[in-house]
Amino acid sequence: MNATIHNAFLSAVALLVAACAQSGTDTGPEQNSALPAPAAAPQSNAEAKAVAERTDLIEFSYVWPAAASAIPALNARLEKELATDRSEALASARDDKEARVGQDYPFNGHYFRKEWTIEGDTPALLSLTAEVETFTGGAHGNQGYDSILWDRRAGQAIAFGDMFTSAPAALESLTKAFCPALDKARAEKRQETLPLKGDDWMTTCPDIGKQTLAPVDENKDGRFETLRVLIAPYEAGPYAEGSYEIDIAVTSAIRSLMKRDYADMFRDSPSR
Repeated sequence: MNATIHNAFLSAVALLVAACAQSGTDTGPEQNSALPAPAAAPQSNAEAKAVAERTDLIEFSYVWPAAASAIPALNARLEKELATDRSEALASARDDKEARVGQDYPFNGHYFRKEWTIEGDTPALLSLTAEVETFTGGAHGNQGYDSILWDRRAGQAIAFGDMFTSAPAALESLTKAFCPALDKARAEKRQETLPLKGDDWMTTCPDIGKQTLAPVDENKDGRFETLRVLIAPYEAGPYAEGSYEIDIAVTSAIRSLMKRDYADMFRDSPSR
């Protein structure tokens, strides 16, 4: 190869390298400085899960959204919980039916429904809550709640308190907003005026740490602005009152109690 051809070849190679860099094929430091990609398969390739069956023993259903199916580890967890809940519900119904043989009270089929919904989805956290409805042969059915806060970067579920530098301090702070809001909701349901009269479990404030807690992105902008407390029947009032849903607005004071990595996923509520 003579000098003229050799120089032309080198010039062509240089132009090709420069063109590739401009077209974004370079995966240098600038490309890696973005937020880490969610540890989940593309949601377009995932489907919601819905299992429903009905027999003389039980009516059973279990549902979760595509966003949960798209995360293999979370999907596996929910598949396992589905199998466990189904097995336990069937066993309970079977035992109840056998126990009623020869009794005056006939067996009524049992019921189990658990449905997961998305409360918020950010690059780091997926927040899910579930409503659980059951009937196991008693005077009436029961209702409860569950939650999962999935840390995409860690690849696992975390406890609500794990978002804070001190979980006890955070719960103490949240309690100051939670108890007055709950009393207001109680008074509205009972058509009473504040303060509530009495000092039993129906008027005292239940432990917020024992309730179902979940961050919520109400306007779906990729950041949480609400902390929701879900309270099952009998926790804050009689069964006839049903459940309670109390929303606590996120404020700068609340965010100051969070670990830096999680605080970035929240913003102050527009109402504050």
